[in-house]
Amino acid sequence: MGFNEFAAKAVRSLAKSSSKKLAKKGIKATPFEVNDPVVITGESYVCGYAVKEVMPADIHAKKYWVAGHGMGHVIEKVHDPITVSAMWIGADDNGGYIHISADIIGLTNFELNIVRDALKDFSAKSKCAGVFVSCTHTHAGFDTVGYWGQLYKLQSGKDPEYMELLLKSLEAVAREAYENRKSGKLYVGTVSVPEAQFCKREPNAMHDVLTRTRFVPDDGSEETWFLNYEAHPNTLGGDNRECSADYPYWVRKTINDAKKTNVLYGVGAIGAVDPGDFCEDKPERTRIQGETLGKAALAICNDKEMPVEIKVLQHKYFSPVDNGLLALMAIIKACSSQRYACDKGDLGLALQTEMVYIKLGTQQILMLPGEPFPEVVYGGAAEAELSATGKGTEINPTPIIDIVGDKDLLVYCVTNDMTGYCVTPNDYVLHKTQPYIEQGTDVHDRRHYHETNSLGYLTNETIAENVAAIMKKI
Repeated sequence: MGFNEFAAKAVRSLAKSSSKKLAKKGIKATPFEVNDPVVITGESYVCGYAVKEVMPADIHAKKYWVAGHGMGHVIEKVHDPITVSAMWIGADDNGGYIHISADIIGLTNFELNIVRDALKDFSAKSKCAGVFVSCTHTHAGFDTVGYWGQLYKLQSGKDPEYMELLLKSLEAVAREAYENRKSGKLYVGTVSVPEAQFCKREPNAMHDVLTRTRFVPDDGSEETWFLNYEAHPNTLGGDNRECSADYPYWVRKTINDAKKTNVLYGVGAIGAVDPGDFCEDKPERTRIQGETLGKAALAICNDKEMPVEIKVLQHKYFSPVDNGLLALMAIIKACSSQRYACDKGDLGLALQTEMVYIKLGTQQILMLPGEPFPEVVYGGAAEAELSATGKGTEINPTPIIDIVGDKDLLVYCVTNDMTGYCVTPNDYVLHKTQPYIEQGTDVHDRRHYHETNSLGYLTNETIAENVAAIMKKI
């Protein structure tokens, strides 16, 4: 037996043992009921904006780990600062919600709930229906999850002082965005930008729509845009040691060079979807990617004004965890989580997470944790003869847009939790003896990386079931 095979068995054994201990303590996954949505109406939209840099003062004197491309890489320089920005979206003084964009790889639901607890007084005062954080998923920022430190030393990649700074900054921008609110109109517009995507894995089921949610204040002051697009901010590559927001930095700069605007950014279903393959030079490719999306956002001309009505439904659920390595990282507290014993999956272990449904005027929005593949959301999975398993799409759950019944559904991913990749079952392949540690090989002799960073085979099914439960309530 090789080392990796031994390691795979060892981490599975530890995870199963953890599940049994949780069960003995009565910490079991009991499904949550779906709540009624919060409905907010009024005469006018009221929105506010705030932004804050989240950079440690000792960035050049202390080790900080780069997130996203392998363990043990230290930040050496700063290209551009990491920021968090918040948008309050409400109606008159009747309530609303906070949507934050953060230039980070991800944030666990556990740590987001620390921020929410700190904002309880704010939420009561403002009639806030929820505080939601969409991570841009930059692969050139700080490790805010814990995966990219020195695991062989059982060392998390998270720096406690930086995490405290980050969580306090998220709290601060939420409060400030509410205080900066103004009355105005809200619009949603879209444009297709196929050149800004590259898929490195079959079946190339990409969704190339850039969506702009645009608030125009009545007083003629700066507009606030929340952009959404499907492409990994990993353009700078695995050799990069400069701290950067990656291409979202250039998106914001491009727009502000043309027109002073408050710009927030969030990613869509980015599983296996990289930025456009513009050139070999990675910094230049990063700049072109951001400029391409920024110019596309400026050129949107099909805006639709949204009627003043907001629905918000925040739904907690449990996702089975079969990935023994990710379970181990939670057990040793390299990353934060809320773990429970459950009766599904191979390990009997589940993670508490959440999804959020929002209807903003006529625009339906879904906020999902982790990194779903586009075919999970929009369909287009490979048929049997081309699929990784040789099985057809009949074994896959219904695509999310069909469950919601809306081909124009706006999806924010890596939002409110960092739960890894979500792959359709007929494309899901693991290594036979070293699952989640070594890459598997499919029936077409193609290597499969993404499954090693997924919670497990049941993730797609679990998300689909919970979206369906929400839509029944809606």
